Amino acid sequence: MADTIIPKAENADKGFNYTVSDEQLAVYAKWTTEEKLSWLEQTWKFIDSVQTPEERERMKNVRNA
Repeated sequence: MADTIIPKAENADKGFNYTVSDEQLAVYAKWTTEEKLSWLEQTWKFIDSVQTPEERERMKNVRNA
């Protein structure tokens, strides 16, 4: 695979957008390191559970690029 990330054709020109409010940032800032790491682990498990094998391979290649 090339060293560049190539989006799926159906995602071309769509981009990604997510907004976080000041209130959400304030709550997150109060979390302990353990809480932040726990959230990160739970999020990773969720993403892994919904990805197809092809998507997992694509992410593996992105991480190793």
